[in-house]
Amino acid sequence: MRHILIIIALSGAVTAAQAAPATIEGSWHGSGIVSYPKRAERVECRVRYTPATAQRYLVSSQCATDNGRYDLTGTVTRVGGNRYSGWVGSGGQTGRVELVQHGDRLAVTVTNRRGSGRLTLARS
Repeated sequence: MRHILIIIALSGAVTAAQAAPATIEGSWHGSGIVSYPKRAERVECRVRYTPATAQRYLVSSQCATDNGRYDLTGTVTRVGGNRYSGWVGSGGQTGRVELVQHGDRLAVTVTNRRGSGRLTLARS
């Protein structure tokens, strides 16, 4: 009986450790597509997430398309489990950003009134 309780306790600890969401802190890189009303283009980005508080991260990114290079900054906040939401901007333009973390991958969606972008990032 005692061994069964120990096994149950250990399996609960392992499950809790596996269920704990990983942090997005650090450097990421990846690519995706930016879509506008009449065109779409490939984008490549390098992104750094720096903790501001326990749930909020500062965002600093450099992205490039065939039409130019863009430096974006902003913040995202954990809204539950593996999901984050916030704002990024550059040159007077801002966009809503949504992140979903899957281990060492991030699915990123950015939207504003001029278009949208979807990227997949991996840890650098």
